Amino acid sequence: MNEVFRYLSLGLLIILNQIMLATNLWAISPDMFLVHTLFFTTFVKKIPNIYFFIFNGFVIDLFFSNISMPYTITYTLIGLYLNFSNLKWIQRSLLEQIILIISVSLFLNIILFLTNDFADGMGARIFINPLLNSIIWSVIFINQRQKWLKNI
Repeated sequence: MNEVFRYLSLGLLIILNQIMLATNLWAISPDMFLVHTLFFTTFVKKIPNIYFFIFNGFVIDLFFSNISMPYTITYTLIGLYLNFSNLKWIQRSLLEQIILIISVSLFLNIILFLTNDFADGMGARIFINPLLNSIIWSVIFINQRQKWLKNI
């Protein structure tokens, strides 16, 4: 059931992202796909395998990119990091997680800026998006830390 819910939520996020692109809210919003990944790597006990991340990145690139590069590369790196690390994602320090999210968001937005033609508000997005993504992750971490620290 988790796999079906993951793919269904990805489809809904694609529709939501199209609406945000049409209304020009995309430039000032957090990256919904990255937030989606954060939620599923946080609240589900088993982290998906690397192929799930690559497939998600490729599907997102099919809908939002001129070439299949930005999200596929970013999601591959996220999947490699989460699957090949010795410690669980939730057991790492908050600072390390925020640095990772900011660098991944910045990397993704720079690639999107270089490869796509819908980058109207990209100047603002390069600064706002990593900040919003890290704030969302901080709220998740702060809300869930008692549950996570009990399991260590």
